[in-house]
Amino acid sequence: MQRHVDAQLEEYLTGELSLREQREIREHLRGCPACERALAETRSSRSYLAWLVPEEAPPVPGPGFYLRVQGAIERKAESSWLAELTRSWQPQLAYPLLLLVLLSAAWTLTMEVEADDDALVVLPATQFSATISTEAERLLSRDLVMASLVEATEGD
Repeated sequence: MQRHVDAQLEEYLTGELSLREQREIREHLRGCPACERALAETRSSRSYLAWLVPEEAPPVPGPGFYLRVQGAIERKAESSWLAELTRSWQPQLAYPLLLLVLLSAAWTLTMEVEADDDALVVLPATQFSATISTEAERLLSRDLVMASLVEATEGD
């Protein structure tokens, strides 16, 4: 036999080949060291794979198992997004986030705001007129604005 038999080694080891094919492979293996090494590797890998096959069948789950699974599915379907969010947060993530929020709140509260007492609040005319709904309010606002302008100019 001139060709290598490494493609048929699995069938050879499982006994799926005819007697004539098995005899031809044995003859080839006697004269081909490469195929002998491939046969040894195939036997080794089959022995490792045999460890993965369980010796006995796993136990059949009882009706209580299926009821627990069904209950878990129903609880999962009924839970709100907020419950899912709080359940998914881990303490190692929540504590640094809480610290960050507290630090930013403390920083915001301690910030100094520099206000210019002489500065006037400037509103565009469209915004100013949109805030006034009646004619009486418009006249009152006009008078207040005029009084503020007079006070501001008298201070200079």
